[in-house]
Amino acid sequence: MHKLIFVNLQQFAGSEEKWQEWLLKANLSDTGVYLDIPTDLQAKQLLSTAAKLSHLPLNQFLRNFGIFVAPHLIAQFRHYIDNTWDVLDFLEHTEDYIHKEVRNQIRGANPPTLQVSRPSKDNVVIHYCSSLRMCHFAEGLVESAAAHYKQKVLIIQPKCMLNGDAECEISVTRA
Repeated sequence: MHKLIFVNLQQFAGSEEKWQEWLLKANLSDTGVYLDIPTDLQAKQLLSTAAKLSHLPLNQFLRNFGIFVAPHLIAQFRHYIDNTWDVLDFLEHTEDYIHKEVRNQIRGANPPTLQVSRPSKDNVVIHYCSSLRMCHFAEGLVESAAAHYKQKVLIIQPKCMLNGDAECEISVTRA
């Protein structure tokens, strides 16, 4: 997880007091989070702690966070997004256009690896692999991206790293 996500997580907290509580309970100092590239362990600690303090299961917290952060990320990387795309085109090209630029532009950034196929014009299948196993965050991003494009989608995850699979498979179908 890179600093960009941490900054958005701070905004998602909703207040400086809540953010500081999350950091304190996760045994992370505010300074350390911003000066260093957050480690996977720090990210997992912070996300787990934030979910507990929010009284949500981690998967629901991550999905909510993905829904929240997608508009910010879409706005930030809009220069890499073709304005003729629909939501499925956006998802199909996220790895090649956006994740590639994130890796090139942001020191220490390590977004998940996505392998995307397009079995039909109304469906994309995303093979998601990340050491953080934040597939529910990805589902939230997809849900929010669909709302951004004013389209409805059905999201199904037949394979999940959290259930012991080697990768997550997220199928997104136009509804």
